[in-house]
Amino acid sequence: MTSPDQALLLPYRPEHTPATAAQPGAVALNRMHVTIGDPQDGHLASPVRCERITLSLPIAPNAHVPTDEPVILRTRLDLPRGPGHGRQWLVKAATTDPATTLLTLLPAEPARFDGTWTLTLTLDTSNPLGNQIHITEDTALDDNSPQRRTRSATLTATPCAR
Repeated sequence: MTSPDQALLLPYRPEHTPATAAQPGAVALNRMHVTIGDPQDGHLASPVRCERITLSLPIAPNAHVPTDEPVILRTRLDLPRGPGHGRQWLVKAATTDPATTLLTLLPAEPARFDGTWTLTLTLDTSNPLGNQIHITEDTALDDNSPQRRTRSATLTATPCAR
């Protein structure tokens, strides 16, 4: 069950650095960082069990994206190793819709976010990103059944370290 703009259980901090002019013969890449599980006040009210996170990334309005060229897409996940961190995470990317890039983050086993660790996704893409992303998480508090929650978030323009 999915409800639009339902409160997410996990905190998200999305940041975006637009592409700068590319070197001759190179493609300029947009960079996005999304930090997941980092509460601003230092702790989560209750541990959150996470089975899946999906990020829908619409391209920038009025952006020209050539349909005859492949999308360049590089992802990296950073997280500490340890029990409850989901073991190995997989990132599945879909670029079949020319207006949106879809990323699904799947842990090999459910992750338990408790405010003591974070998961950071870094994405480099040739598609110019819009200023909104759509986040869907399959999460639960404690041992409850996971529910699908969806909400939009604003990408904050910041210089990210390359």
